[in-house]
Amino acid sequence: MPTQGERQDFLWRPNDESSTTRARYDAEAEHWYRSFKSAERKQASAPIGETFGVIGLVLSLTLNLMLLIVLLLSDLLKYLRKRID
Repeated sequence: MPTQGERQDFLWRPNDESSTTRARYDAEAEHWYRSFKSAERKQASAPIGETFGVIGLVLSLTLNLMLLIVLLLSDLLKYLRKRID
């Protein structure tokens, strides 16, 4: 494994306070700040259609389950009424 000095892509950065160095660092920092903010916004926001789709799916499954329970209870009551009579 090569050391830091042997890496081919190693870019030495001067640690001086010259205006060109400071401007270059500021431009690079702004670039990365915008890149991370853009990625954060893309990841955080879900499309409204997808959100409503999930809500609709959950509601339909819940309603179908409730209907199934009501039908099973009504059939059970009919069966019990026949057994009593």
